[in-house]
Amino acid sequence: MTIAMLMSKDRLEQEHAMLNRLVVGLLDNGNQVIRVVPETETETIPYYESTVTFAKRVEQPMPISLLLRKQRREEVIELCLKNDVTTIVAYGKDATQLSQDVSPSLEVHVMKEVISMKDAKKVKKNSPVWRWLAATPSIEKEITRRVGTDRVALVPLGVTNHNVKSTLDSNSSRCVVILDAAGDPRNTSEILTSLKSFPNLHIFLEMTGKKQQRVWKTISQLEMHNSVTCLRDISSLRKLIVQADLVVLPSKRMVVRTVFLEAMLCSIPIVATEIPGFDMLIDEESAFILKDSWKKTLSIALEERQFSKRIGDSGSNLVSEKYGSATQIAAFEAAFSLI
Repeated sequence: MTIAMLMSKDRLEQEHAMLNRLVVGLLDNGNQVIRVVPETETETIPYYESTVTFAKRVEQPMPISLLLRKQRREEVIELCLKNDVTTIVAYGKDATQLSQDVSPSLEVHVMKEVISMKDAKKVKKNSPVWRWLAATPSIEKEITRRVGTDRVALVPLGVTNHNVKSTLDSNSSRCVVILDAAGDPRNTSEILTSLKSFPNLHIFLEMTGKKQQRVWKTISQLEMHNSVTCLRDISSLRKLIVQADLVVLPSKRMVVRTVFLEAMLCSIPIVATEIPGFDMLIDEESAFILKDSWKKTLSIALEERQFSKRIGDSGSNLVSEKYGSATQIAAFEAAFSLI
C-alpha cells in the first residue's frame, strides 16, 4: 500500500513527533509512505523531520494563491500516479484543500483527520472524503451520526512515554502549565486570579492566538510578571509539561493534542473545563473537571496531594491503554480494511 500523507504547516509544527512516529510505524509494517509537506524558506529541512528522512518527502506550497493552485494540483497528481498512491490522508485545513484539488483526477481514497467536536459537526455526507479519522470515540460517534459507520474510523492520537517523573510530591517551588491560554481569556483570567494566592508557584502559559493581549492585560493587572512565563515554542512546552505539577485546559475550543496526553501519560493531573470530544478527561477519575469555580477546583488539585496523585495515575493508565503510538498505528492501518 502506498500512502500520501498531506500535512499542513500548523499540524506539522504542532504534532511533528506524533506524525513522525506514525510514519515510522507504517514503514516498519511494510507500507510505502510519501510525505507532502509545506515549502520551507531555506534549503535545510526542519530539525524535527530528520528522523523520517528515509520516507519520501515532497514540498508543496501550503497555503497557496488561487492562481497557482492548478500548477500545484498537476504536480501532486503526477506524483501520485508515478508512485501508485492508493490513499491520501489529510492533516489540517491546507492539506484538506490540496486533497480535494487532486482527488477528482485520481482513483484514490481520501481520508481526513478530525480532532475536535466542532469539526466533526461540519462533516457532510456529500463530501469527497472517503473516511474520517476520529481522534476520540465521541467524535467518531458524532461523525457516524452524520455519514454512517462505513465512513468513519477511530484513530486516536498516539503518544509515547518520556520516562520523566512528575514533581508533584516535591515541597519546593511548583509548576503549573496552562495550555491555549488565549483561547478563552476570561477563563484564563479567573485561573490566574485563583493561582495568585498559592505560594512558591510558577505559571507557564502557552501564548498563541488572536486574543493574547487580553491575557497580557490580566497578568499586568494582577502584577504577576515575576511568577508567569509565556511560551510559544511547542518543543519547549513539551519538555516542560511532563515535569509540571498540574496542567490546566481553560478553553472549550481546544482540539485534541498529544502535548497534554503526554502529560497525562507521565501522571500529571489535568484540570479542565468540560470540552466536547475529550473522552479521556473523566471527572475525578482521570482529570478534575470544572464544576463550581476555578478557585475551588484548582485548590483541590494543588492541595489534596494524594487525591491528585490518584487522578494522575489513573489518567496515565487510561492514556497508556488507549492512546499509545502502537494503538494509533494499528487503528490507522485498520481504517484501510475496506479498501
